Amino acid sequence: MRLFTLLFSLLTIWTVSAPAAESVYFDADGTTLHYVTAGAGETVVLLHGFSGSAQGLYVEPGTFDALVDAGYRVVALDQVGHGKSDKPYDPNRYGMQMVEDIRRLMQHLEVDKIHLAGYSMGAKVANTFRSVYPSRLHSIVLGGYGWPWRSRSMTYAEAETAMATRTLLPGNDTKALAAVSVGMHDLTSSEDSLRANSVPAFGIIGDKDEVVSGDDFRTFTETMAGLEFTVIPGTHAGPDGAPYKPRYAQEILRFLAQHQAPETPD
Repeated sequence: MRLFTLLFSLLTIWTVSAPAAESVYFDADGTTLHYVTAGAGETVVLLHGFSGSAQGLYVEPGTFDALVDAGYRVVALDQVGHGKSDKPYDPNRYGMQMVEDIRRLMQHLEVDKIHLAGYSMGAKVANTFRSVYPSRLHSIVLGGYGWPWRSRSMTYAEAETAMATRTLLPGNDTKALAAVSVGMHDLTSSEDSLRANSVPAFGIIGDKDEVVSGDDFRTFTETMAGLEFTVIPGTHAGPDGAPYKPRYAQEILRFLAQHQAPETPD
């Protein structure tokens, strides 16, 4: 029955709204983080990109509802420095601390394993989490991501200056995003980690992605073990962004249907 529900979701246009998402705050080692959640079943955690939010990348385009309708418990996190979560200016609260926030979220949710899906910056966080905690994942989805695609090392002052030339979504705190930028340098999985990967993995990117270079995506697909990948129409961000298209959710659902956790006896 669960598989039938997943396949049905892939073949239909979602015309019935999913149950209203619940807005929740929790303490992540002294930082208040926000997420939206709905549904029941295996837990899927969604991570947005730089200057984005759970609402903008997953709820409004319909990916959140599509996953809920397919029988998942969906948790879309506003990562630290973004959305309705706290926005500290200390660069030390970002980088690897964002990876630890996923572990803290799982502890808060009382789950041992999750499906983890990230886009762009969120994919960097997700893939680094995989390299540190592979046994905590059923599967991983890496959208708008290439490797090594490493952010340059910079000081906080340099990052503040860089914010003036970056394209940012509205409603952000540029001082917090500068701190995020400093921490991004740490979020690159090693080649050994990718080649030794044992987590079912799926890469998905737009054919007109202007942020992730073709070389980085090609190197990623040639290096990571156990990786399935696809290219769909769309850019990295903006109105024609790949994650805003229905096919983005459809591809994720197709992948997740192949990597469900074994059912436990009643």
